[in-house]
Amino acid sequence: MTSALGLRARLTAANPAARPRVLIEYLLQQLRDELGIEGDELHPRSRFESLGIDSKRALELKERLDEELGCVLRTTLLFDYPTPESLAAYLVGVAFGDAGGAPAAAPPAGGAHLAGEPARAGGPDAGSTEPPGSPESPEQRLRRKLASYDV
Repeated sequence: MTSALGLRARLTAANPAARPRVLIEYLLQQLRDELGIEGDELHPRSRFESLGIDSKRALELKERLDEELGCVLRTTLLFDYPTPESLAAYLVGVAFGDAGGAPAAAPPAGGAHLAGEPARAGGPDAGSTEPPGSPESPEQRLRRKLASYDV
């Protein structure tokens, strides 16, 4: 496992355009180690859910990323950004803002909020553009799943 300074230092030292790739490689290695998956079975666009990442494992990886990057990320992270590629793009934006020359990743639909930004008043659906009765957002699904765990 990379030390807390190790990943952040590697990202800081990397060319800003290469930071997403460094994070993708880190995420893929974490998945290989956690799930015992061979390298060729993983792809930057592999969906965490289809790889068997459940709520508990998603929280464990989120906490590891909190520590590695030195910031507090939202609980629904892996459900809001369901692939290593989308997650890496978001994390570069959170950790370095606009330092990579690209805009920070936009928040996902469904009322989810960025790390460090308070949730919208009125609950997870406040401000959502989805009509009532729409399928659950990733945040809503995670909240429902987490409610069944004694965390």
